[in-house]
Amino acid sequence: MEELSGYWEGYFIYGLGFDLPFFGERVRLFTEMEFKDGIITGHQTEEKGPFSTGRTVNFTGFWEKDLVSFTVQYTNNDVILEDGFSTEEIGHVFEITYNGTFNPKKKAINGLWFMENELDSHLDLEIPPAEGLWVLKKAKKPVSGFDYSLLGLS
Repeated sequence: MEELSGYWEGYFIYGLGFDLPFFGERVRLFTEMEFKDGIITGHQTEEKGPFSTGRTVNFTGFWEKDLVSFTVQYTNNDVILEDGFSTEEIGHVFEITYNGTFNPKKKAINGLWFMENELDSHLDLEIPPAEGLWVLKKAKKPVSGFDYSLLGLS
């Protein structure tokens, strides 16, 4: 799979843990991945949305045969407060784990993502666990006048 290192595009879907109108919504992902000696490293940028940061974050993981797993760690994020409109940045860390299988014919990876949120902060927040589906497909990095370095996809 080392030859598959490079640019990937895809999306994740909000699943369990999200209410309508968010349940079932897609969020686009732009990813640079390196596969080497069974280890996956890289970074991904997700489309900005109500529950997605729009940031570029690093990840690490592994692959074995057709199994792929990597974890993305987020820190210091805005949290939507109970009123549903205002946000507050809190110094917390949470992880999202992506587990999936690789389809060599389609050069695609798909699977289930999940997060279990435990927050230590001055805010009295309880964020329920959440999960959903995701897919990434090997792609040609876009060439245009847009400065993709703004997305952290250098």
